[in-house]
Amino acid sequence: MRSFFSFYTLIFCFAIGMLVTSCSTNDDTPVAEDTIVIPVVTSDSCSNVIIVNGYAYGACDTQLEIVSLSSGERNTVPVPSDDIAFDASNQTLFVQSGNTVEALSITDPFTPTVIASVGTNFGTFSGIGAANGVVVVSGGNRSSNTQVYNFNNNTFNLTADGIALVDSVRGNPDVHVIPTTNGARAFYSQDLSAVTNWGIQIVDFNTNGMVQSTEDVVVLNSLQFTGGFAPVSPANFPVESEFLNNRLYVAHFAVNGLEVIDFNAANTTSVIDLGYQPVHITTDGTLLFTIGITSDIISILNPVTNTIERRVVNDIEQARGIAVSFNYIVIADRSRGLIVLDR
Repeated sequence: MRSFFSFYTLIFCFAIGMLVTSCSTNDDTPVAEDTIVIPVVTSDSCSNVIIVNGYAYGACDTQLEIVSLSSGERNTVPVPSDDIAFDASNQTLFVQSGNTVEALSITDPFTPTVIASVGTNFGTFSGIGAANGVVVVSGGNRSSNTQVYNFNNNTFNLTADGIALVDSVRGNPDVHVIPTTNGARAFYSQDLSAVTNWGIQIVDFNTNGMVQSTEDVVVLNSLQFTGGFAPVSPANFPVESEFLNNRLYVAHFAVNGLEVIDFNAANTTSVIDLGYQPVHITTDGTLLFTIGITSDIISILNPVTNTIERRVVNDIEQARGIAVSFNYIVIADRSRGLIVLDR
């Protein structure tokens, strides 16, 4: 999860507790259930995780944790981390902590090393994404703005210090970045007005990190989450998203599910009910995997049939992030650290 989850962890624990809710699909298809027991965990407090080349990399507060998924061996490096991203074009990890972004080489995948760092204007509620040499820092709250870097020859080169169309709203709590033929595309999660109106702003960059085009903001469902999360408003917005098959799947607290933007159908939106408040979503290129902050359920969505399989993981307490590979599922949990599961 993003840096604001670290900031509000204690409040979340008090406000939400360990409530577990049920999960349902948006159609009448029977739901299969599977229980996974006794996963391997650590005691580190982790907020996000990615999987790269058979290794899981967890953003775990004061350190970066690495797990070899084939052997189960674990290592840590003393790199403070609230959020993490990976750029496949240059095989580089980008780790954010406070107002600093560091680039790490994974030439030795079990012991990443810092090769560059840069100071940013990260504020409360911010995110980071990277693709094709373009590193994007979302603006967070209104007091900061989006920044874009070209990462080349182990150097951060600032190419945009603020984008008016992006920064004109109340805040941008996260950004999801994907590679394109000519550069990268960023999907900014936006608080359009007073924590009651959400949107996704799309910006295209070339490989140098220069803005090439923008599109009209896609307005999401304006419902506001009013459950146990409400006391920490405005941290109750849709934040994380995942791109698959020319659709963007947004984890949306207020609708208890996923809000889907279909770019094949004039950016129309629809909702897939999960029955709990999703906090993170990822894909293996075929299926989508979702986890909730107050749930011990992993929802696995087949976007072709729109059916959901769910798995109960007894050791989940405060899930913040999820990553998947062909053989493994890894969950970043604020209480249990990195939970590694066989698929």
